[in-house]
Amino acid sequence: MAVDFFQAQDEARRNTKLLVFLFGLAVLSLLVLTNLLLCITLGVMQPEQSALLLNPQDPQFWSALPWKAISITSLVLILVISIVILSKQAELSKGGRVVAQALGGELLIKANANEQQKVLLNVVAEMAIAAGVPVPPVYLLPEKSINAFAAGYSPADAVIGITQGCLDLLSRDELQGVVAHEFSHILNGDMRMNIRLIALLHGILFIGHAGYYLLRSSGRSTEVLSSGRSSKNNGGGLLGLALGLMVLGYLGSFFGNLIKAAVSRQREFLADASAVQFTRNPQGIAGALKAIGAASVGSRVQNPNADEMSHLFFGEAISRWTSLFATHPPLAERIKKIEPTWLGQFPNAEQLQKRRQGNRNNTAASSTTASSTAQSARPSQPQAAALLNALPALLLHSSQHAPSAPALLCACLVQPEQLAKHWHLIKELGQDGLLQDVDTLYDQVQLLQPLQKLQLLQLIAPSLKQLTAWQFRELSELCQAMVQADGQQDLLESCVLAYLLLWIGVHFDSSLLHKKDRASRFHQVQQPALQLLSLCAAQSTDPTPAWQAGLAAVALDAHTAQPEVSPAKLSELLPELIHTAPMLKKQLAEMLEAAVLADKNTNENEALLLQLLLMVLEIPKVPNAWSR
Repeated sequence: MAVDFFQAQDEARRNTKLLVFLFGLAVLSLLVLTNLLLCITLGVMQPEQSALLLNPQDPQFWSALPWKAISITSLVLILVISIVILSKQAELSKGGRVVAQALGGELLIKANANEQQKVLLNVVAEMAIAAGVPVPPVYLLPEKSINAFAAGYSPADAVIGITQGCLDLLSRDELQGVVAHEFSHILNGDMRMNIRLIALLHGILFIGHAGYYLLRSSGRSTEVLSSGRSSKNNGGGLLGLALGLMVLGYLGSFFGNLIKAAVSRQREFLADASAVQFTRNPQGIAGALKAIGAASVGSRVQNPNADEMSHLFFGEAISRWTSLFATHPPLAERIKKIEPTWLGQFPNAEQLQKRRQGNRNNTAASSTTASSTAQSARPSQPQAAALLNALPALLLHSSQHAPSAPALLCACLVQPEQLAKHWHLIKELGQDGLLQDVDTLYDQVQLLQPLQKLQLLQLIAPSLKQLTAWQFRELSELCQAMVQADGQQDLLESCVLAYLLLWIGVHFDSSLLHKKDRASRFHQVQQPALQLLSLCAAQSTDPTPAWQAGLAAVALDAHTAQPEVSPAKLSELLPELIHTAPMLKKQLAEMLEAAVLADKNTNENEALLLQLLLMVLEIPKVPNAWSR
């Protein structure tokens, strides 16, 4: 059965709301229990009033409650939990790289990568191009186990983390299966939900931590103030409160982890199925799961932060005393879902050792160049492999190295008829040496088709994200000046600017990541959507049928007037549509696709615009068969 990525995103969105509701119930329960604890341990109520707490049916039960103390306690507790949750969210708000760094990940840079790491970077690049998203940064975790994760608020700030054990113990096909699984989490919309889970659990567990620190302080206090009867009594009450808070905190964490585990297990099955569709190679991900079962370290992650982030991983990162808290389904169950004929036998240690040695021997032959990547790629990414193979070596090298990435971006914007103006702007506004680098790349960039330039921008994303904030701001100003040099803005220039400001920009301005979905129905975004459709239809050899086909896809009157829209408007239209609900994005994609295919002949400009829109709107570019 094919996975509908839009439906999967919508389910993730609903699951997030359900999680917030369930955690709200957990906090409410903790409020009630904490108030009861305070009333009993700190003498807020008289003994005869406390006895009434054991008999809620007593007519005096409600009047006996100390409502003032309860109100103050509840307000303080809600405020503290909210502050803790918000501070954790603020800590994670800078995107997936914060999670990767917290887990001990080191950013992989192609220029410094060894042959094993180059294989990984090539696999990630192929997957990103096949999915129609910019290549995410890749972090390597110094763990001997087989595991991986995807983290971030959206595809624009996503990162992928891979353990060293994956590189040592997995074949290229198996590594591709693991990476495809993580891309599935990105495309399914799981990452935002997973990040919120971390913050919510952190807030509930804080009550237990407060009890622990109170217990330590009460111990010191009772030692210092041990003389005097009242101090002993107060110390005993404080000790009881501390122990009670610890119990309540960990009780809340107990139920919170149950919720986390249940939701995570469900999404793991979906990601496995999506990975099989992505790679068209069930043996890849099944082989990776079998390797986990065979390896002595399995998928366990030793980093101290792994527990609170365990639901992010490809495999079970933490050893559990009960399967109730397992964030992943059992290995055998996952393998059987993918490979029903599997007999339940994992590879033995000797086979794993041979595989490790074989990986080391074969790595150099499969990772040194883009062409070797294409040759060793599975048939599931023929277009992605062909793109890597077709790109000139100089451009491919420049896209993967931070110092030359700005020059490559500028070279994509240089227009032959504006050569003198653009050269002057680069010299005046760019950094030292930028003009020389652009000049080196210019001739080869001019030989590329517009769609190839856009796909090259997918490869350049990790390198551009290595810039400092002021370097990015300077580059953005230069690119905008180049686009405005002739007083006009063509479609390609609009595409490059939109990509730079909206996709790469979120890395430097995290506030762009946290806007809530503003629309779930087409009529709420009809004006910008129709302007976008008009721009798309205008690229067709016969704009009127293309416009009408797009209208039909969203059930609008064929006589709806077509607005005139300039390509320069693109950067204004897209932000209004990025944060729409997943099923509305599906409508937008179907509308644009209908316009492009109306004349049965997709031209270069139509293909360029469609791919950009899918990319910026965070719509996975998958074959129709995958989502129908």
